[in-house]
Amino acid sequence: MQETRFQALMKTRLFRRLAPAGRSILLAAALASSLTLASAGAAQAAEGKNALPAWLPGVNLAAGASNSKAHTIFVNYVYPERKHIDYYTSKGLRVFRIGFLAARLIPSIDDKTGKSRDAGIIDDLIAYARQKNAFVILDLHEYGANGKGLIGRDPGSVEEFADTWRKIARRYRNAPNVIFGLMNEPNKQTASEWLTGANAAIAAIRGEGAKQLILVPGSYWDGAYTWTSTDNGKVMLGVVDPADNYAYELHQYFDSNSSGTSPDVVPGSGASRLDVFTQWARANKKKGFLAEFGWGRTPEAAKEGEAALAHMKDNRDVWLGWTYWAGGPWWGEYAFTVEPKDGVDRPQMKLLEQYARP
Repeated sequence: MQETRFQALMKTRLFRRLAPAGRSILLAAALASSLTLASAGAAQAAEGKNALPAWLPGVNLAAGASNSKAHTIFVNYVYPERKHIDYYTSKGLRVFRIGFLAARLIPSIDDKTGKSRDAGIIDDLIAYARQKNAFVILDLHEYGANGKGLIGRDPGSVEEFADTWRKIARRYRNAPNVIFGLMNEPNKQTASEWLTGANAAIAAIRGEGAKQLILVPGSYWDGAYTWTSTDNGKVMLGVVDPADNYAYELHQYFDSNSSGTSPDVVPGSGASRLDVFTQWARANKKKGFLAEFGWGRTPEAAKEGEAALAHMKDNRDVWLGWTYWAGGPWWGEYAFTVEPKDGVDRPQMKLLEQYARP
């Protein structure tokens, strides 16, 4: 192509009228322009292959997974709105982990009448986030189970799980700002049982041509602190991704049993509990994403929260980013919420904003 362009230039009337020195200058300018365009094209191709930024800070917007036994939208559950994306992106938080249930989203995807609203709402959130240069984690918030039972243990559970993700991937495979969060907190099946389901879902996603990042949890509530004291650390090395574009999803809280059910914290837990996974991941050349962590409004809790944030930022060879738990609608006065009250930021937001910076 480059030779043809130069040949065309040399055949022009302007080129033939120029003195030899002028012809040399014009050819040099054309060469420089070609090289610049080639470099820009290569850069765009590289960006397209790895569209995610190097640092992914964000927040959980989880109310779409509320009240799992009933499924009336705006009554039993609700999704975030554009205003939530506006607020959190203004604070530098660019990743939104949006919880959903398969019993709500999949019938909406399958619905041809347009009456089911879930998929349309999520479509709009993804599109709006993209306008804001933000990303959406589609978080299947079902604790390792589905309509067939425990995924990986009960008959038919793996097939149903794979089919769920096949349909989701087919719908969102061309949305570059989507990240697939396979499952929130599997906990009753063994790591080996869970891995069977995880690999089936990954294969289904890739089989639809979706190339986006996949977040893969372990079992046993997916704790960073217990990653190596359980067999997650051994078994989950068996993740198979044909696209090799995955990271491990971790959750970690700082109370006595790491459950996040108490605003109390164990001194020193903020960094030490994450370091267990950090060391494992570095040794095995793996990546992690902290999809849930949070703390209360006391100085002691803030100290552990900051320690966790600092640890991840200091170990970015391992950690891709994080999503704080939680923001969005319906949280009220929950101790960990960062949803602003009457237009006023919650105390935790100052640290989140600080550590969200690249």
